[in-house]
Amino acid sequence: MDNEISLKQALANAFRRQCERRPGTLMGIAGGILIAVGILLFGFWSVMFVVICGFIGCFIGKNIDKGGSFIDNIRDSVPRDIHRWR
Repeated sequence: MDNEISLKQALANAFRRQCERRPGTLMGIAGGILIAVGILLFGFWSVMFVVICGFIGCFIGKNIDKGGSFIDNIRDSVPRDIHRWR
């Protein structure tokens, strides 16, 4: 009986292996579930506002991490052909 592991331990080990192999997939699943619960609790537009603000914050943080001038980093991120639409 010492060699047998419980179902709880087997599931925990399987989950741990999946976390090591595919962390992005599990983060995506967790993010999707959080967004779905947020939409159910707060409504679509409230959740979209928070998600858009999060993406803007991520974009700004990524540019700050690059170093250098903030304006130059934004110019590098914007497509070069954007002036055609002015």
